[in-house]
Amino acid sequence: MDAQQRKALAELRLTWAPTPDDLWRSQGVLHVPGLNEGPLAEVMAAFDDAARADASPLGVVLQGPAGSGKTHMLGQVRERVQAGGGFFLNVELLDATSFWQSARTGILESLGRPGADRETQLKDLLWTLASIAHIPRADRRAIVGDDELTPETLDAFANALNKNHRETIRQCRHTLRALVLSGSADYTMQDIGDAFLQGNHDPDREHGDWAFPAPPATAQETVRDIARIIAIAGPSVLAVDQIDTLLAQSTDRTDSATEQADNRDLEHVAHGLMSIRQTMRRTVGVVACLPAAWESIRARATATVGDRFRVTFPLKGLPSAELGRTILERRFAVRYASVGFTPPYPSWPILPSAFSDAPDYTPRQLLKRADDHIRGCLAAGAVEELTSLHKSARQQDPRDVTDVVVDVPGDAPTSLDVRFAEYRSRAVTGAALDPEGEDTTVPELLRAALRAWIVERDGDGDEFRVDDKPGAKPALHARLRQSLDSSTDDEQHWAFRAIAHTNSVAVLNRLRSACSATGITAQVDRRRLYLLRNGPWPGGKKTAEALAEFEAAGGRTLPMSDDDLKTMIALRDLIDDDPADLPGWLAARKPAHGIALIRAALGDKAGELPPPVPEPASGAQAPDVTPPDQPSDSPAEPLSPFAIPLGADDSAGVQRSVQLLALRKHAAVFAGSGSGKTVLLRRIIEECALRGVSSIVLDPNNDLSRLGSAWPERPAGWAPADDDRAADYLTHTEVVVWTPNRLGGRPLSFQPLPDFASVADDPDEFNEAVESAVAALEPRALISGSRAKVAHARAVLKEALQWFGQQSSASLEDFIAVLADLPDEAGTLRGARERAAELAMNLRAEMINDNTFGGVGASADPGVLLTPSEGYRARVSVISMIGLINERQREGFVNQLQMALFSWIKRNPAGDRPLGGLLVMDEAQNFAPSGRSTISLRSTLALSSQARKYGLGLLYATQAPKGLHNHIPGNAASQFFGFLNSSTQIAVANELARVKGGEVPDISRLRAGNFYVALEGEAFHKVRSPWCLSHHPSSPPTTEQVLDLARRPLGPR
Repeated sequence: MDAQQRKALAELRLTWAPTPDDLWRSQGVLHVPGLNEGPLAEVMAAFDDAARADASPLGVVLQGPAGSGKTHMLGQVRERVQAGGGFFLNVELLDATSFWQSARTGILESLGRPGADRETQLKDLLWTLASIAHIPRADRRAIVGDDELTPETLDAFANALNKNHRETIRQCRHTLRALVLSGSADYTMQDIGDAFLQGNHDPDREHGDWAFPAPPATAQETVRDIARIIAIAGPSVLAVDQIDTLLAQSTDRTDSATEQADNRDLEHVAHGLMSIRQTMRRTVGVVACLPAAWESIRARATATVGDRFRVTFPLKGLPSAELGRTILERRFAVRYASVGFTPPYPSWPILPSAFSDAPDYTPRQLLKRADDHIRGCLAAGAVEELTSLHKSARQQDPRDVTDVVVDVPGDAPTSLDVRFAEYRSRAVTGAALDPEGEDTTVPELLRAALRAWIVERDGDGDEFRVDDKPGAKPALHARLRQSLDSSTDDEQHWAFRAIAHTNSVAVLNRLRSACSATGITAQVDRRRLYLLRNGPWPGGKKTAEALAEFEAAGGRTLPMSDDDLKTMIALRDLIDDDPADLPGWLAARKPAHGIALIRAALGDKAGELPPPVPEPASGAQAPDVTPPDQPSDSPAEPLSPFAIPLGADDSAGVQRSVQLLALRKHAAVFAGSGSGKTVLLRRIIEECALRGVSSIVLDPNNDLSRLGSAWPERPAGWAPADDDRAADYLTHTEVVVWTPNRLGGRPLSFQPLPDFASVADDPDEFNEAVESAVAALEPRALISGSRAKVAHARAVLKEALQWFGQQSSASLEDFIAVLADLPDEAGTLRGARERAAELAMNLRAEMINDNTFGGVGASADPGVLLTPSEGYRARVSVISMIGLINERQREGFVNQLQMALFSWIKRNPAGDRPLGGLLVMDEAQNFAPSGRSTISLRSTLALSSQARKYGLGLLYATQAPKGLHNHIPGNAASQFFGFLNSSTQIAVANELARVKGGEVPDISRLRAGNFYVALEGEAFHKVRSPWCLSHHPSSPPTTEQVLDLARRPLGPR
């Protein structure tokens, strides 16, 4: 076996035991027509019956032995139903006594799965309903969660839909409103809607405009109302799965209990199935189960459930050798193509003649037999073509697998050890503990850890499997399944759900939903649920009662330690890299076996605690840390005067850069906490300074105030070639920290009055200075009213300024004193003294309310902020907002600064320079938000659309792209996409990327410092950005440290 063959065979990972999550994955080219087409046609015929208004068709029972393709067929049903304008709802029945609770949980989870046209079926449903209601397109976007939702918009939608569906909306209007809130981008609204839908809503709790009455009394009533609403939009299919597992569990329990208990479980299931038709309008119930399971329900339950379902002929095994061969060939073709391998024949290494035995196999048995053979070849290190499916699988000592797949010395670190340590060292754990990101980050971490744990069992993990990635609003974050009896599909489950929220409503929703999805009860020991939480639970009687019930049923709460999270992140990243020797490394090192929460959850099944992974030597690096064409000890590349390096594009083996001239057309960074966003911003600012471009940096979080501080020691991953560049930057860049409204630092204020004395001898310049002062004072003087009143007040202000400009004083205090007692010669209009006194009072109030207006400190003159002292190449003016204590003060200051900057850049354009200056706005969504107005919004939008004419570059950054005004990305020619952990923000980032002509498929899994870069006129590139040249520790400086930085003396170098 050569290296290429080994890589190709290692890529053939065949899954023969699908989970309910597999229903939601497109089967695409893997589906082979011709297998059990008759039962599939019966289901689709029933779906066609449901297309008629108010139809309640008979259900369909899909029965077949284990491994015959029931779950695969449900996947086909899902694809065809969605393509036909319907909705597919899946229920995993794990507790007989709570049929409708399981149905409610499954239906709500199904609505969060991908839809035919949009990210979720819920969005498809709401868009269809909004179209039926004929509401404006902008309101439709709000209803589906793409824009901000207001109570008025929601009421207008419900009233419009009520015109044509009066009876349904009258009965279900609160459920309709709750569904809209559940799909909102606002987490508080989501929790309110979910609480109502899950029966957790407290009508006595204050929710303002989103108040609800008491929810429906039972879960069945909630399902009834949801089904009625879906029926307005189209027909649906309700698939009920896992009945076999439930009944096998019930039978095993009653062996030691009583047969009466067994019959009660059958009775609960039968009554639930029988009532689907009456409860759910235009819905086809589809039950997938073993023939024996359906016969038990039909024969032993008193309910006449058999009269409500058509029973298909049992699914059969493979009908022909050709079909069996095609099933494998299609799976092999996809995998081989992914690694660029061309096999000798499509089914290699299984000879076509071997498939003559295929009719003796079910699809599952065929996949498992093929996988056994492939694993055997890899274990032996030699390809043996399989001549007969009946031939015994190659026997191999599991201990030999590691020695063949990869040589892992016991003590000496390997390249994967180095890479694993590197990934652990730069892991950002905060995203997993963030309430907004838990549904995005935690599922992939747990899934990676559990998958690794199975591989680490080294041949003993065949009976274990992990559920696929859940939907947008999952009830569970991961579930590990162990097959106990393949003939009955009996299983043991370990389920996990992280809950980081502190709001009691959010916690209660998630807790009850997880319990329902798990089927956890005190009577069943094969269902385990573990809640993952580090802090205390919120108070409240209902939360305490729910937690007590959870614990009484055997549930436990486990912490997620920082060490566990680092290991899980490193495993996720290694699995994403997918190196050929990963399985052998996992089997040897067993890192997942050392994860504390897995050991606590699995108990005796967790396996032995592994020895520590060998620590790499200090300074060791994984092979991909430095691009192949630039060794870490290579000399620094010559500094380009016109291009800023952005980082290494490892896939192409080149360094990517952006032209200074391109920054005139602005740039935007969309990335969340832990993405490396701040490091990227700093490096761009530093590279601009190295090229003589000064910056004004808005620093709302204190992250940027150390731009003038040197690293005390190199950070991990530092490129030695940056030593000289950092020294050059720190030596020739003047970094000034300004602290508006804080006298103990370097205060900054707006002095609206120009130096009249310097232009007194030039009438044109004097008049221009007066007009500039009028423009600065007019909004502060609160001139308002009718057009005539505004014109009179402005004339009084202008004449007063013209008179004041001829005097010796130029302070705002003195000018307000003049207005308060206006000299006769300073105002010619009738009533000027009274108007002037009113203006004086308004300006005085502004000075009291805003200390930056005419107060103490240097003038916030853009010329001062952008001009370095003698001997420096550039100035970086960091404006710390520690003294601006509320949003209004911050917005007002930024508004004044941007207006002043706009005026200054027009008078001082860049001319033939590529870039005249840079304004950096972190947390840009606070100053230019979407869906609401702020003091600074207009000036921000004016700069974004006009500043490029004069050579001013704008660099925006946000971790909430949904909250950012759409004009900002629309005016940013260069865009950067980094790690995001909120599903709402990820959806918006994906849409922004599509607008730019690219995709960011793994944005929720990007490592810190990795970004997709979209430059004007270029395809998307994935780059690994370098460290910033100035000191950036993990924690921002304190207020006192910022003030110390601000007090550093200025002057010539």
